[in-house]
Amino acid sequence: MRKLFKNNAGQMRLGWDLFLALLLFVGLQFAIVLVLSIKWGGNSLVSSVRPELITPLGGIAATLLIWVLLKKRTLRDLGMRCSFTGVRELGAGIVLGFGFMSMIAAILVAAGAVTLRINPSWSASGLLWSLMMFIGVAFSEEMFFRGYIMKTMEALKYRLPFAYTVSAILFALIHLGNNDVSALALLNIFLIGLLFAYMFTVTGSLWMPIGYHLAWNFTQGSVYGLAVSGNEVNGIFEAAFQPQLSWLTGGDFGPEAELLDTAMSMLGFMVLYVWHRRRRGKT
Repeated sequence: MRKLFKNNAGQMRLGWDLFLALLLFVGLQFAIVLVLSIKWGGNSLVSSVRPELITPLGGIAATLLIWVLLKKRTLRDLGMRCSFTGVRELGAGIVLGFGFMSMIAAILVAAGAVTLRINPSWSASGLLWSLMMFIGVAFSEEMFFRGYIMKTMEALKYRLPFAYTVSAILFALIHLGNNDVSALALLNIFLIGLLFAYMFTVTGSLWMPIGYHLAWNFTQGSVYGLAVSGNEVNGIFEAAFQPQLSWLTGGDFGPEAELLDTAMSMLGFMVLYVWHRRRRGKT
C-alpha cells in the first residue's frame, strides 16, 4: 500500500501530490466564495469585502501552506527571489503583456471587428480594484501552476518537456468552468501556459510570467474593456463587437478564444528565445 502513494525514495508520487495540491488550491478558493456568499438577515456576512479580491488569496495561501509548511521549502526555492534582476524581469513581463494585448486590440479595431470608445462609467477607483484583483490572480496562478508544479516535478527528476506539458494542461483545465469556453480557448490557454513555463525556465524566477500574466489581463479587461477568459470587466474603453466576426474577436470569452491569441503566443516564444540567446551571449 505504501508504494501506491510513495516512490522508492520515500517521496509522494507525482499524481497524488498534484491531485491533493490542486484539490486544496481549488477547494480553498471555493470555500472563500462560499463563506462570502452566506447571508444573514438579507445581507452578506462580509458585505464590505469584494470576493474577486479575496478569492485569489486562497490560491496563494494553499500554495504557501503546502510548499512552506508541509514541504519545508522557501519562497526563493519557489522562484520568488527578491533582487534587482527580479524587478527588471517583472517590468519586462509587464511590457510584453501590455504590448501583445495592445497589438491584438489594434488589429481588431483595424479589421473593423471591434469598435472602442471611452467608457463613461469607468473610474479610477474601479481601475484600482481591478488592478488589485489581477495582481492577486497573477500571483496565485503563477505561484501554483509554474512555481509549485514545475518545482515539484523537478525535485522528482521529471524531464522539462513533461513538466511544461503537465503544468500547461492543468492551467488550461482550471478554466473549463469559465463562461463561453471553447476548444480554441483551451488550446490558447494551454499555449500561454507553455509560454509562462518557458519564461520561468529561462529566467529561473516567477517574476516575468507574473508581470506578463498581470499586464495581459489588466490591459485586456481594465483598459480595452474586452472579456477576460469569459469574465466581463469594466474598462477605460467600451468594446462593441461585430457578431459575424466572433471567430476573430473571440466572442464573449474574449481574445483567448481567437487565432490572434495563438499568433501572439508564438510571437512571445520567438521574442523570448531571441532575448534569452542574446542574454546568454553577453554572459
